[in-house]
Parts: sequence; structure tokens; C-alpha cells
Amino acid sequence: MRGIERGFTKNKKLMNIAKMSLLSLALLFPLAGCGGNEASSTEAAKGDSDAGYQKLSIKLSHVASDNTPKGLAALKFKELVESESGGNIEVKVYPSGQLYGDNDEIEAVQANNVQIIIPSAAKLSGFEETFEIFDLPFMFKNEEHLRAFEDGEGGQELLATLDEYGMKGLSFWPNGFKHITNNKVAVDDPSDVKGLKVRTHGGQIINEVYETMGASSTKIAFNETYQALQLGTIDGQENSIVNIETQKYGEVQNHLTLTSHARSEYAVVTNKQWWDGLEPKTQELLTKAMKEATNEGRNQVEKLETEAIEKIKSEGKMAIVELTDEQKEAFKQAIQPVFDKWAQKMNQDIINKAIEAGN
Repeated sequence: MRGIERGFTKNKKLMNIAKMSLLSLALLFPLAGCGGNEASSTEAAKGDSDAGYQKLSIKLSHVASDNTPKGLAALKFKELVESESGGNIEVKVYPSGQLYGDNDEIEAVQANNVQIIIPSAAKLSGFEETFEIFDLPFMFKNEEHLRAFEDGEGGQELLATLDEYGMKGLSFWPNGFKHITNNKVAVDDPSDVKGLKVRTHGGQIINEVYETMGASSTKIAFNETYQALQLGTIDGQENSIVNIETQKYGEVQNHLTLTSHARSEYAVVTNKQWWDGLEPKTQELLTKAMKEATNEGRNQVEKLETEAIEKIKSEGKMAIVELTDEQKEAFKQAIQPVFDKWAQKMNQDIINKAIEAGN
């Protein structure tokens, strides 16, 4: 009897195993083609457009507000990626330092805690000094010169220097040329700057620019600049036209000189290991969207700068000096020693390509 019972039990177990196998197969058939690895499989769930992109969530962090050129470009990138991927790729944009701020965003992207950041280019100079090229006085003649460099071999070579630090440079985004305001004198010659106390962002190059012209420079937080001007702690400051207008500096400044002496520029940076792990099709989509978002940022800068200068003129609170070519050349010659000193510390191949881009 025990042998019969053991045989019966054994057969029952085999029957149960067979039933479970059939049930498993039945459950698997409806799922065929859905894919298993959401982050990397080309067979990931497809959107209505049947795009076939992998399921992916991207965190993009920056410190500006949504209504700035940088913020609008970031939202354009999100729109393009999510639309073109049929909803499979999600881009979560965190503006105004909501996720990471100036002091920790670079470390965050290196650790892949965030996938894309957009810091000021000068903040990357600790990895490659040539990122300070935008602070070199009169390095770029105009927007066309700047874009020819950024989109050409020189700009791409500069972005590629981040590879060895666990990062990948995707693009440069604009923030406008810098100009000078003050409340003491109409500045149309380098000698007019002598004796002025000027607020800067604190970079060594730009500080030496003012020291060379006989002015003193001081680093003051951006959100504290208006009060410093109002109290007379400083006489003037340098900034983009959009910032000058939106920060209402015309209420505490009498003179604006359109010098275009330096550039405020951003770099779009991602985590290299994360990027390299993406499918080629996804990389292609993100690259295309980044190019279009870059154009959006450039268009926004042009639009907002035109609106800002017209508003400043209509308000009539600041007298505006538009330098002639001869006057601008005088400024350039006066601070040429600063350019020569710092340019020599940078990658000469990139510097030469930057110069050639303007020819």
C-alpha cells in the first residue's frame, strides 16, 4: 500500500507541475513582444505612433526660471523628446534650482542622480580652463561668430574635453552679450571706467578687465545687485540686456553702454556612462531634439533682447551709448593684455578655431 501511495503522490505532483507549466505558458503568450528591460530594450512598450523607443525617464535640472531663454529651451527639449518617442521617453524638467543648485549640480550629474544639467560654461573651467573662453574680452564679434564657433570643430572639441570626467557635453545655450551700466558717467572710452566700482560674477578674467581700465570690481550675488546699486555700495555692473531690463536697473542707474565685451553662455551636460548606455536610436532622437532646443534658445534670446532694449529706450531712464567700431576697438586695445595673458593658458587649438570662426 505504501508503494501505491508513493506512486500516486508522485503522479499527482507531476500532474500539478504540468498544470503550472501550461498556466505559465498561457500567461506568457499575451505578453509576447512587450519587452522586459524598460531602460534598454528596443522592444519596450510602444506609443501610438509605434515609434518603438525604449522606456526611459530623464531628469533635467537647471537654476533659471521657465520663462528665460534657458527655461524655454529646456521645455522645448521636453516637448520634442516626449512627442517624437510616442510618450515612451519622459523628460522631467526641474527649473529654478528645485532639484540641484549651482553648488551641487555638477557632482549630481557625475553621479547620475540627474541626467542633464545646464550650468554656466565658466563653472566647468575646473575641468578644462578653456571653458572660460566666453569671458575673454571681445573674443566673439557677434552672434554669428559665436554660433560658428559653438557649432563648429572648436566648440565640439571643447565639449569633448568633459568625456574623461564622466560627463558629455551636448550643446551650448545662449544668455546674451554683456554690457556696462553705471550711475556716474557716460562711458564711451576705456578712460571713463577709471575709478568706478563695478559688480561682476567674480571670475578672474573679467575682474582683471576692469582692473586694467582702472576700475575696481567686486563679486556680489545676482539677487543682491539691485540693492547694492541703490545703496551706492557699487557704481555699476555688467550684464545681458535682458537681465538689465528685467532687474529694473534703470531705476538705480543713469547710463548704459552697449559694449558686448564678454559673453554669458551655458553648457548642456549629461552623464557619459548613462548616455553611452542608451540605444543608438534614442541617442539620435535626443541629439536631434537638443539641436532644435538650442535653436529655440537662440531665437528666444534674440526676441527678448530686442524687446528689452526697446523697453529701456521707451522708459528713458538710462542714457544709452552705442559704441562705434572705432570706440569698440579702443576698448579692445586697452584690455588686450588681459586677453593675451589668459588665452595663453587655454587650449591653443580651440582658441585658434574660435578666432577662425569669425573670419
